[in-house]
Amino acid sequence: MIRLADIRGYAMVLPDVVEQPHFRLPGFRVADKLLVHMEKGDAHAILCVGQVEAKTAAAEQPEVYEEVWRQNGQIFVGLRVDLAKVTKKRMQELIEHAWRHRAPKRLVAEYDSR
Repeated sequence: MIRLADIRGYAMVLPDVVEQPHFRLPGFRVADKLLVHMEKGDAHAILCVGQVEAKTAAAEQPEVYEEVWRQNGQIFVGLRVDLAKVTKKRMQELIEHAWRHRAPKRLVAEYDSR
């Protein structure tokens, strides 16, 4: 099972990521934009990946992933991940995808040119 320490380790190695609570639960941000946050109970995390990626993941593995929407399905939030069912490698990939989705383009370009 993926734990908060794993998520912290994956997120904090990416440029300009900071840990900051989101509604009193652990969360991580880049450029003051939410990247990933835990849900109450630590069994799930929500990642701010793109809508197409979330839809694809949820369709392919609905037992692991679920799209998250607010306002009666009008506002896309991200991808809920069951931390007991996702692999560490896949979680690390998703966190990087969320970072790329939320980070400023110049920061992503700097990271890619290293």
